[in-house]
Amino acid sequence: MLSKYRPDIDGLRALAILPVLLFHAGFTSVSGGYVGVDIFFVISGFLITSILVKDIKENTYSIADFYERRIRRIFPALFTVVLFVLIVSPFALLPDEYSFLPKEVAGVLLFVSNIVSWRKSGYFSTDAEERPLLHTWSLGVEEQFYIFAPILLFFLLKKLKKSPELILLVLFIASFLISVFLTKPKPSAAFYLLPSRAWELLAGSLLAFNLFPATEKKAANELISLTGLVSILLAIFLFDAKTRFPGYAAALPVFGSMCIIYAAEKSLVGKILSLKPVVFIGLISYSLYLWHWPLIVFFRNWNLLDDIAGRWMVIAVSLIVAWFSWRFIEKPFRIRKAWPARKLYKASGWGLSLLVIVTATTFSQGGWTERFSEQTLRLIAAHKDFSPSRTSCHFDNGVPQVSQYCHFGAGKPTVAVWADSHGVELSRALGNNNVNLYEITYSGCPPNTNFQPDSRPSCIKHNTRALKFLEENKDISVVIMAARYEVYPDTIFDNINSAASRLIAHGKKVIIIGPVPTPERDVPASLARGGNPAFTFTSSAPDSIEKYIDAKVVRFMPTAMLCKNDQCNMLLHGKPLLFDDNHLSMSSADYLAGYLKEKIAASTHNPATPLYAENRL
Repeated sequence: MLSKYRPDIDGLRALAILPVLLFHAGFTSVSGGYVGVDIFFVISGFLITSILVKDIKENTYSIADFYERRIRRIFPALFTVVLFVLIVSPFALLPDEYSFLPKEVAGVLLFVSNIVSWRKSGYFSTDAEERPLLHTWSLGVEEQFYIFAPILLFFLLKKLKKSPELILLVLFIASFLISVFLTKPKPSAAFYLLPSRAWELLAGSLLAFNLFPATEKKAANELISLTGLVSILLAIFLFDAKTRFPGYAAALPVFGSMCIIYAAEKSLVGKILSLKPVVFIGLISYSLYLWHWPLIVFFRNWNLLDDIAGRWMVIAVSLIVAWFSWRFIEKPFRIRKAWPARKLYKASGWGLSLLVIVTATTFSQGGWTERFSEQTLRLIAAHKDFSPSRTSCHFDNGVPQVSQYCHFGAGKPTVAVWADSHGVELSRALGNNNVNLYEITYSGCPPNTNFQPDSRPSCIKHNTRALKFLEENKDISVVIMAARYEVYPDTIFDNINSAASRLIAHGKKVIIIGPVPTPERDVPASLARGGNPAFTFTSSAPDSIEKYIDAKVVRFMPTAMLCKNDQCNMLLHGKPLLFDDNHLSMSSADYLAGYLKEKIAASTHNPATPLYAENRL
């Protein structure tokens, strides 16, 4: 239990916030910087539980007093940031983003921002980097924990006096198992929701209950604290966007945080974390967390983060604003003499009323399209330039029956597009070009029968049924295979080749579509914001296709027609190349379909038709 101020814990806060700040600003060396949030969870669980246990044992426990302290700690800076976001957003957000903002604000004010983010997440949710209040999801988790923790701890200590820490241990294990089991099939739920995150806060609670007996041996403390620091650093520098998280992976930064809280106070690690500059960052860490993300979103939308100077600038601005926020907003409200409870509640009420009024005004504006020119609105509208059959013909769960496969064209299908979501628009575009075909597409599920992504538990069953259908259907003479190769392991090419070989053995001609050039950002949004349409695209997929895919499989490379060498453009004939950050727009698919139709016709005569080598823009 915490009995006195520990500067090393403020230092641990610094170790949490700095990787988050660098990661969000775009520094790829800290690819696992997002684990800073997990460190914060452990610290919060430890401090809140220590306070509550102390109050309960000393008979000074009061739920009203507890929430008053939470209001002093959380609300002033949070309300200020939300108001800032509401005021600045008209100058930075596009219509869809602006119209969603009131929902985010409501989520913040109702302590359910994590649930809002969970419900917003999904296959077409490519706008996470454009939501200035996205980061408040972690506050939602903590606030929900604060609702249950006082009641639970009072019951355990006052009513159920025997071994309360063992009950917390059971809850800790249960929540951890929920996190592990959900992370693979339901990664968004595992990431955002309290049941799968509570174990991280409870890890701190267990420390507050002294579940682990203290050791006075200096060598042991040094080893444990150093182990904790190394564990955190490993997570920060080795984890990345492909790490399955939270689940088992989150145990590494959580364990490291526990080790530091447990043993670092009198160790070398503790002394480093207690250095004044480190403690200072820890002191402003809450304001820094609140302010950095909206600033990064706005800087990015104003095209100020395209180079290293811009990234360092947003970090500097975040630090300066965070200090002002801590000095002139956070600290004053913590002084009871200056802000007694009655005055605090009154100010909170006025602040809440102001936010409600401004949020309602924002809501009444919808997307406020009047802010933009007709040309900008046309670029934004490209977000909807996808296949009109996407909802009815494209699958993302279960095992569809073959009777559910859509077909295009007036005649009996002789072609099939078997792909993940990168085959959807091409299917429709080929249909528009009078190609009679079946569309067999499934989100996040590349065409093969040996690989199953974590998020698509029915992928192999779907592909097994699809392959059997293709092999047995005598009318189908050409099968087109496509995938978003960069999101799958390298073995995907062997797996695709195995499926292609089976199709060839059944007399089918097979065409493989190469990678779609992607700039790693939302194309319509980037163009609407005046971003540079030129981008460099490199991919190992074409070489892998040449190396691993049977020579009898015909190659069709979109990059050969859309780019010159590695230089590409987000505009194709004046229209956005993609409708999001990786899918061809229908206008682009229609353009490619004309050439792909030629390839289909040629492949029936010469299966070794070479790649398009020339630029055909």
